[in-house]
Amino acid sequence: MCCLHRGAGKDILCLNYLIKKAFEKPGVYLHCFPNFNQGKRAIWKSVHDTHEGESIGYLDHIPPELIKHKNSSEMMIEFVNGSIYCVMGLDGKNAARARGMNPCFAILSEYAYMDPESWHTVEPRIAQNNGTAIFISTPNGQNHFYQLYNHAVKNPLYYTSLMTIEDTKTITLQHIENLRAEEVPEDFIQQEYFCSFTRGAEGSYYGKLIQKARDEERITKLKIYEDLPCHTSWDLGIGDSTSIWIFQSLKNGNFNFLDYYENHGEPLQHYAHYLNNFKEKHKIIYGNHFLPHDSANRELIAGIDRTLALRDLGIDPIVLPRSSIDEGIQAARSLFNRCYFNEEKCSYGIKCLDFYCKKYNEALKVYYDTPRHDKWSHGADAFRMFAVGAKTVGFNINTNITNEIDILSSYLGY
Repeated sequence: MCCLHRGAGKDILCLNYLIKKAFEKPGVYLHCFPNFNQGKRAIWKSVHDTHEGESIGYLDHIPPELIKHKNSSEMMIEFVNGSIYCVMGLDGKNAARARGMNPCFAILSEYAYMDPESWHTVEPRIAQNNGTAIFISTPNGQNHFYQLYNHAVKNPLYYTSLMTIEDTKTITLQHIENLRAEEVPEDFIQQEYFCSFTRGAEGSYYGKLIQKARDEERITKLKIYEDLPCHTSWDLGIGDSTSIWIFQSLKNGNFNFLDYYENHGEPLQHYAHYLNNFKEKHKIIYGNHFLPHDSANRELIAGIDRTLALRDLGIDPIVLPRSSIDEGIQAARSLFNRCYFNEEKCSYGIKCLDFYCKKYNEALKVYYDTPRHDKWSHGADAFRMFAVGAKTVGFNINTNITNEIDILSSYLGY
């Protein structure tokens, strides 16, 4: 487990170790990246400068006497002793392909940007073959790489290393000052060159705000106030995950997020049952149930309006007015400092907020101003409905002394 700064030579180091092991023991040796094109750019077609100032290809580190056959279309090299070296992406179905190759050795490069399920797919083969896995990356917030690094530090089965530019001296501090003078964000500098896990993930909408919540101990154990209603905010998917936050609006203007639930391919009755169990277990009453503006137009099952179906199940939803995604994100950001989260029950929802990111253009190396739709976006979309709903209903977002029950009664016409 190697957390190394940008430009430290992570892949060159691991590639040379791989070559040594492949020569000593025949087997399948994988060099894995988040996607195929990254592997192609980083290894198969890439060159680097030697200490003598000459350029050398990454693949030129493999002595030609060891190479029996080279397949560029598959990015695969067969050694004379039968070993196979393959550069590949672990996106999509490629993780299953990697498992089918029965590897005994795998380098997982830029693991902080890789789907952690990719490793879970490959791990059984590595374990069965008594093999080796090397995780190398710079940080990307406190995501799965951060969690695995903390696990590895305490586990004698792992070798761990964390090295910044102050350790390797391969990049001067003057270079860092030049980056600052060019107005490169300090978050980026700390993450990429000083291996900071405490900065928001690059391109993350809420990463810094989640880190601030951690620093201020707003991710903790929370009590449920029986004299206040519990509200819910939803993201309804079609053939996709449905996500629900359960929260309370406190009289001091803060919000306690008590529970997060997400599932896939279940009917509305399933979610109504979950909320009813939560109600009975904690002896609470429900207030508002916030749904996206297009909920009435979407169908969970053919011919059934979801808002009407929820009412039949005892849940009277508020369908929120139409607003842009950007407006919802800004609303969520504006309320984030007032939000507290149940550390245990909201753990996956917190990850959704932490890893909710902008789309990235690999060719241009820039982030778009639109969110990436992935497994983290469901929880983030449901949280956005909380923010839009809070501003629609009012709650206590403009005062610390107004009684919430009065606001809700006024809104509901009682």
